[in-house]
Amino acid sequence: MFEYRLARPEEKEAYTDFADFVFSKAHRPHDFETLIPKVYGKDADFSPIHRLALNEKGQIRALIACLPETLHVAGHTLRAGFIGTVSSHPRARGEGHMKVLMAQWLEDMKKTCHLSVLGGQRQRYEYFGYTPGGAQMHYLVDGANVRHALRQADAAPFSFCPLEEAEGGLELARQLNENRPAWVERDPARLSAVLRTYDNLPLALLKNGKAAGYFVVTEDKKSVCEMALANPEDTDAAVKAYLAFAGLPEAVFTVPPCDKEQNARLGRFAERCSVDPSEMFHIFDFASVMEAYLTLAHNTLGLAPGEFSAVLDGQPVTARVDGSGVTVERAARPGAPELDHLTAQELLLSQRGRYLGVPTPPAWFPLPLFWYAADAF
Repeated sequence: MFEYRLARPEEKEAYTDFADFVFSKAHRPHDFETLIPKVYGKDADFSPIHRLALNEKGQIRALIACLPETLHVAGHTLRAGFIGTVSSHPRARGEGHMKVLMAQWLEDMKKTCHLSVLGGQRQRYEYFGYTPGGAQMHYLVDGANVRHALRQADAAPFSFCPLEEAEGGLELARQLNENRPAWVERDPARLSAVLRTYDNLPLALLKNGKAAGYFVVTEDKKSVCEMALANPEDTDAAVKAYLAFAGLPEAVFTVPPCDKEQNARLGRFAERCSVDPSEMFHIFDFASVMEAYLTLAHNTLGLAPGEFSAVLDGQPVTARVDGSGVTVERAARPGAPELDHLTAQELLLSQRGRYLGVPTPPAWFPLPLFWYAADAF
C-alpha cells in the first residue's frame, strides 16, 4: 500500500536527500541545496510544492515538485506550474508512482494555471501532454568576431564582479527583469538564490565602477544564460569585455526571440546563431496563452493582419490581428479545424507546426514562449 501526498516541512531534509541520491546515482553528484537554492536552500521551505510517494514504512519511493510562477506577458498575467525534481528510487521504478504523481499535479494545475512547463525527454513527457516548443536564440561570439567586428568598441570602462558585491546591483537586476516585455516574477528578497539556479553565477556589469547591467553565466563561464543592460548601446563593449574577463576564445549568448534589441545587436557580429525549443509545455487555457504571446509578438516583432480559428483540444478559439491589435475570443468559426491536444500544441509551439497542413496567418506561430534558466526548475 502506498501513500501519495504533499510533503510536510519536517520532511525537507528527507526529500532533499532523496533527490540528491536519485540524481547522483543516475547522473553525476548532485547537491540540490546549492544546485537550486531558491527551492532547496537552507533559508527556503517549499515543502508544499513537493508530492511524495511513500511505502508502508513511510519511506519515500518517488517525488515530483511543481513550482508555481506568475508571468507578465505584454500586459497579460499568466500562471504557470514548472515541474521539476522528478525522481524515483531505483528499486521502485516500474511501480507506477510517476503516473500517479503527475496525474495529481496535472489535475491541480488545470484548476490554477494557464500552462505548465518542464524540461525533459520528449516522448517521456508527451504521455502527459507536454510538447517541446517556444524558442531560444543562441549566438556564438568568438575571438575573430571581437577582433574584427568589435575592434572599435571601447571595453575599457567595463568590468565584472559578483552581483551581490555591486552597489545597487541586485535592485538593478530586479528592475531590468521587470522592464522586459515578458518576465517571470522573482522574489526580490531571494533574487540572488533565484539567479544561482543550476550553479549559475550572477555577475554585475560595471561601467566606470557603477552597476550598468548584469550577466548570468554558467559555472564554466562558456555560456551567458541571461544578459540585461541599462543602456543597450553598451552591448558591443560589454560582450567584448566579457570574453576578456572570462579568458575564453568564445562564448554563447542565449536570448529570447522577442528581445528585438539584443537579437539585432548580437546578430550583427556573432559568428552564428541557432534556434532551439525553450522548454516543454502543457497548455490548459489556449485562448489566454495565445492572446498573451500573440500580443507579445505583435508588440515586438510585428504580426501580419489575419485571423486564425480552430477548436483546440475541445476549446474553441478565434484570434485576430488588425489595426487595433490582437483580439482573441473563445469561439470558433463554422467548419474550423478541430485538433487534439498534442497536435494543437505542435501547431502553436513548434517550428514543425507549419508542416501540419493547418491554415494559419504567416509567421504567427510558433508562439514566442521562453524561459530564462533562472526561472526554470
